[in-house]
Amino acid sequence: MALAETFSRKIHKLGIIPKLVKFLPIFSLLLAFASVGWLLVLPIEGQYRRTYISENALMPAQANSYFRESEWNIVRGYRQEVKDFAHWNQSARNSMVASWLQDIGLKTAVDAEFGTLYAVMNAPRGDHTESVVVAVPWMTSDMQYNEGGVALAVALTRYFSKLSIWSKNIILVFPENGHLPLRKWVEGYHTSLDFLTAGSIDAAIVMEFGGSSDYFEFYEIEYEGINGQLPNLDLMNTANLIGYHEGLKYSIHGTKVDDNSYFLRLRTLIRGIIKLTLTGLINPGTVSGCESFSGWQIQAITIKARGTQGAPDITQFGRIVDSTLRSVNNLLERFHQSFFFYLMLSPQYFVSIGTYLPSACLIAVSFALSSLGCVLNSGIELDIGSILSWFTGIETACYVLSVILPYAVSKTSKASYSGNTFSGTLGSSSADTSDSTTFTDELQASTFILYFFTLLTVFVSVIPFFNKTNRKFIKLSKNTTFSLLAFALFYIAMLIFALLTVHFTLALSIGLLALPMTWIQPIAKDIGQFRIPSVGSHATKKEDPISKIVMFVDSHKSTLKICLCLFTSSPFFIIYIVGNYFGTENNDGALLLMRGLLTSWDQLQCWTWFVVILGWFPAWVSCGIVCAIGDLEQLPLKDEVDKKKKNE
Repeated sequence: MALAETFSRKIHKLGIIPKLVKFLPIFSLLLAFASVGWLLVLPIEGQYRRTYISENALMPAQANSYFRESEWNIVRGYRQEVKDFAHWNQSARNSMVASWLQDIGLKTAVDAEFGTLYAVMNAPRGDHTESVVVAVPWMTSDMQYNEGGVALAVALTRYFSKLSIWSKNIILVFPENGHLPLRKWVEGYHTSLDFLTAGSIDAAIVMEFGGSSDYFEFYEIEYEGINGQLPNLDLMNTANLIGYHEGLKYSIHGTKVDDNSYFLRLRTLIRGIIKLTLTGLINPGTVSGCESFSGWQIQAITIKARGTQGAPDITQFGRIVDSTLRSVNNLLERFHQSFFFYLMLSPQYFVSIGTYLPSACLIAVSFALSSLGCVLNSGIELDIGSILSWFTGIETACYVLSVILPYAVSKTSKASYSGNTFSGTLGSSSADTSDSTTFTDELQASTFILYFFTLLTVFVSVIPFFNKTNRKFIKLSKNTTFSLLAFALFYIAMLIFALLTVHFTLALSIGLLALPMTWIQPIAKDIGQFRIPSVGSHATKKEDPISKIVMFVDSHKSTLKICLCLFTSSPFFIIYIVGNYFGTENNDGALLLMRGLLTSWDQLQCWTWFVVILGWFPAWVSCGIVCAIGDLEQLPLKDEVDKKKKNE
């Protein structure tokens, strides 16, 4: 006890605690830099691991696939037929493909909601309680007619029917695209499709082989699911290992298997984080399809053929699917080994959750320290009652918006899915026209909402210039001001901690993008209060406009910084930036992203919209209110007052 007391007195004498409190904003900023630095370290050799097969029962590439050149003529025959009815309506196409599958011996059915054709091949050696899915969208994520994929799926089914090795049923699904039609089929299969089912689905493969060429250069695997979900790493490693034994090149996020440098690994890591964060939100015409299986404990990947001038032919692509299905068929139980939480650096390297998780933890602690600094550096006592009343009102208003806005967009049409991307390729049926109209209506409603919140962002960001000291009505007390600001930052910290393991990439993205909110209190310390200089303060001199602008900026430098912090940390400003960066040639990326946010829950059960509007946005609104009507003149700390009196 004596040692502890001596140590405590020494700390108090040297004033270490006040000094540490004073530097809390700097510590917060350093932790934010450390969070980014942690990500930059992950691609360094020695920090990542090489992919491997954890489940020995998969035995990839151990059996010889006989789907070879002897099947090429069959694939070509089906392909010519598929090419001929490219402009038929969905019902006619379904009837033709269903007749082929019935001739092979499969049972077929059509999902009434979206007209999705599916067929079941019963396993000769199974008990019909488990199955695997081969999904073949009529349109690929690259907006190509999937004639190679459809023809290959039928030819593979014909080949599968001759084998007696299957212990799991095989389900073929032919949705219009990999977005809403496939998602609704998966949902219906587990809820309302009683006519034709084949047991629980263990795994799914989405096949894309667009274009008319019989050859491809390499294949690409996409694996991101909704709400941060990922397939078991063994499934992806199985497909890649089979491709390696077939002598094929493969890639993930544009990085091929033989590309192995630090910057390429870092690029793949960043692309993976962005893609996983935006899955289910970006333009529905570019979705890969595997995300439609999220939420049902189904391990799903999408295999895409890339290029048209390579040496590999379409039968080699078919052998990838064949051998992968045979490996899954070997399993006696569901996928449970290997990793469900990981980030890919290349097709051969990955980092597991224990390696990358500290990055988001650091950014969360950064917000927590900034919140603590707001209280300790402002010289106030927490006003819990005012915090609860203000933040409850803000959160209630945001909750109402979170429900009303998606409902308003969804009411533009009863059957909402992005059929506009298919009307020009698959024919101009009445269904295509209504789908295009639906998409346009949803986009218009989303445009109005985005523009409204953008104007609100601009208004809130510039209103600190009008925070006058003589405003007595609608004026927050000093305690309420800094208490609300501290609570908003602490709320973001808790939001990040809550999302850490559930949706790491979303938690990290919110932490990094909302970081400017942590700089408001340190900047406000320099100005005390936001003031507007009197009209005649500089009236004695006649100055040119440029000098006046320079003088204005110099005298309002801190205010401008706070306005910039508010503007750049707004979620709707981020929607504009991110949406336009990943937008289309029509420069409507922000509108498409806003539409995706508003419709993703109703269509895909993606809850990113609720995280943004109930987590990030209330904290930003609280900071905006503080800067607009708060008293930001900070009181001197007690130790500083005592020191000043002592000097006097």
